[in-house]
Amino acid sequence: MTEEKLVSLNPKDLVSAFLRSFFLQAAWNFERYLSYGVAFAMMPVLKKVYPSPEERAQALSRHLEYFNTHPYMASFVLGAIIRMEEEKQQLPPAQRKQKEEEIGALKVGMMGPVAAMGDNLFWATIRPYCGLLAVTLVLSNVFQVEGQYWIIPLLFLIVYNVAHVGIRLTGFIQGYQKSDQVVLTLRKYGFQNAIQGLKFASVILLGVLIVFVNLSVLEKEMGLFVLKLAFFTAIVGLFTFALHRKISPSQMFYAVILFALMLAFWPDLSVPPPQVNPIVSSQPAAAAGNPVEMKPIKGNL
Repeated sequence: MTEEKLVSLNPKDLVSAFLRSFFLQAAWNFERYLSYGVAFAMMPVLKKVYPSPEERAQALSRHLEYFNTHPYMASFVLGAIIRMEEEKQQLPPAQRKQKEEEIGALKVGMMGPVAAMGDNLFWATIRPYCGLLAVTLVLSNVFQVEGQYWIIPLLFLIVYNVAHVGIRLTGFIQGYQKSDQVVLTLRKYGFQNAIQGLKFASVILLGVLIVFVNLSVLEKEMGLFVLKLAFFTAIVGLFTFALHRKISPSQMFYAVILFALMLAFWPDLSVPPPQVNPIVSSQPAAAAGNPVEMKPIKGNL
């Protein structure tokens, strides 16, 4: 009986799997959701851990089972199952079946909580905050790019992807290091505190944004600006009340922005329509003190 050679992954294998994780949704489908993307990301690892084509096919079929979670936060799960596949091959053959069941249980148990955390963190918090931050930076003329509004989406993409790629890379590294204990790592990072902090910062940025949008009004009509600010404060209060009524924070966020933009154009909307000039007579204007004699118009009525 020949002794099996222990296989360990090198940094090149891990980097390849991490880069492939950006394509988790490339083969998204309604039957198994992200399973094809997970299998694609795992291929470099499975080729290294399972030299035998039969064992590799069996491992690949396990990762083609239903899997659905947030694509960014999936790196926590992906790093953990890569480490567990590596550990499985280092166990005696009698214990490998149990390890396979643990890998499947980890995927099923984590995909739901990780999906909920990722949706709240990215879709409802980081993405709106980064968009608001980009617009505020441009309107504040920090970069002196007046008229070059293409900088807004560029700033949004830079700020957003710093957070996105940073959390994605951290999750993959921590998942690989902690293996099946990665759940404790998620609690340690305190994502819920970060979500609350970013939502509070978004409200502050909204106040800054409404000032920049109304700078021209502020310089001319202080009273009108105070009136707008009072309306804005009242709307934020109403939305805060709605937040406790389980209404989506992202919907309230975009509604506040829409309301602020409507207030920005308030002066234009409230200006009365211009008066129509009277028809100028073809006769020359009368000199001062000599009124023009009005003659009746002759003709058939």
